[in-house]
Amino acid sequence: MPTLNQIKSIQKINDPLIRQRYLKYFQLPQDIREIFFAAETADKVYDVAQKNNLNENQLWWASHTAGMIILGETNIVDFVKTLQEKCELTEEPARQLARDINQAIFLPVKEDLKKIHKVPQWPREDETKETQVSPKIEGNVVNLKEQE
Repeated sequence: MPTLNQIKSIQKINDPLIRQRYLKYFQLPQDIREIFFAAETADKVYDVAQKNNLNENQLWWASHTAGMIILGETNIVDFVKTLQEKCELTEEPARQLARDINQAIFLPVKEDLKKIHKVPQWPREDETKETQVSPKIEGNVVNLKEQE
């Protein structure tokens, strides 16, 4: 919950949308608030943008979209669709961008984001689970068997 000083600061903001977003921000869990304005988060978004060959406008929209998801303004289930629209990407590049942002920024705070977005399971959570391969020795032959 926002403190009395934070509420007073928010009341001085003239723009109702910005005021509403600051109010939401102060209601977020501490770990989410820390990544929201962290320079490290901005660096991660920049690195993901470079990896995905985004131009400056696309970088801005990818960053904005990630921020709106952290804030709870954009629903996580609309992440790929929003990236497609805002960054003007086709489905697969938008999906890859979403996976990269998810890996770099969202996964460390996934449980809190699930609460903010009121989702029991992270979208496409199955895709982020790595299949483990362990060796099984039979005589002189090593067989690889998938485990889940």
